[in-house]
Amino acid sequence: MDSLVLDPLEPELIGGLFGRRPSVAESSSLAKLRPRTRFILLALAGVCIVISVAAVDHALTNPSGVQTALALFTGQSERPRRIGLPLSQDPVGLIAIAMTLAGPIFCCEQVRAIRGFNAMNERNMAYRMKTLDVVAINSQTARTNRHFKAVGNRATSILLFLVSGAASLGTDYLIRRWGLFGSWNYTLLSRTTWRREVYAGWWANPHSHFPLAIVLWCVGVFFFYFLIKQLLMGGIFALFVHRVMALDFGVTPNMAANTDGYWGLRPLRRFMEVTYSSTLGHFIMIMGILVVWLPFGAFTILMLLTVMVINILVVIYPSQVALTGAVSEKIHFVAHITGSRRARSEREAVIERVWSTPNLPFRFRSTLTAATIYFLVPVLLALVSSLLGR
Repeated sequence: MDSLVLDPLEPELIGGLFGRRPSVAESSSLAKLRPRTRFILLALAGVCIVISVAAVDHALTNPSGVQTALALFTGQSERPRRIGLPLSQDPVGLIAIAMTLAGPIFCCEQVRAIRGFNAMNERNMAYRMKTLDVVAINSQTARTNRHFKAVGNRATSILLFLVSGAASLGTDYLIRRWGLFGSWNYTLLSRTTWRREVYAGWWANPHSHFPLAIVLWCVGVFFFYFLIKQLLMGGIFALFVHRVMALDFGVTPNMAANTDGYWGLRPLRRFMEVTYSSTLGHFIMIMGILVVWLPFGAFTILMLLTVMVINILVVIYPSQVALTGAVSEKIHFVAHITGSRRARSEREAVIERVWSTPNLPFRFRSTLTAATIYFLVPVLLALVSSLLGR
């Protein structure tokens, strides 16, 4: 049976990101490193660049005598003369940089898990492979691989790069227009004056720290580019799983033996762990931007609803699809055991064991709880910050 290729990350995505394909010599040297290793090295280089530029631009720490915006949350000064927000004291900025550079690493782990999806199922359902419509499944696999290739080709990558650049500019515009920490004013300054002064002392203010403003825009482009790629990849994979489930090729645990501690579903567990970690990290980052950096308002509610919908698609839906496939496989395996020539007592023991094993290598109840928290926490924090900041 064919396997999923997943072209969005290698090599088309890298070529599309930098506007050219690697040369033969570069390709041979790059081929020695896995995509995950390359992105780890890229992340380390990115951290060094950001810290170096901030140090040279005197934006890593506050000048002497300038109070930081975070210290003013405790009411240390009612009418500060100058307010600073250096990089080292901006938790939202630090989280945004860290999650942006970590995003491609999470994506590589998801790609590795998706590539092994078909092979995992083939191993676990070996007893009934002859009953499957292999031609139809291979057709869906080929169709999905074409979609992955379309996401990773140069034209799509350039288009997504331009969209990401515009999205990053839009985010910078909103920050410049609305200021920073608008809902967290504990001084006697007016709300307008407060957020204007915080923005004036911000480490990425283009008027006082133009190099870092360029760096922040690049970070935004990097973030949106890989986020869009990741969402497209996840959507294509979700459609593939939905289609092949109709062909009895859904998520399939190994009911014959617990081969890897998770009934043959360790790759799925790894995929969901990476997905949950990525979702949680991006959730914290976006919550910080919407609730801490930007003032609470109609835009906040709209973006929180968008985040909620995305979390449902990337957290709840894949878990529900996996649960449906696992239960279906148990039904198939029980029917297989029932029709076998084993002794009745042995059949009953196997069937009891099948239904007593967990359906998934993770708890679906925890998935629902996490998705609920993803939505409720930012709403509550936004409301509290709005009330306290008046």
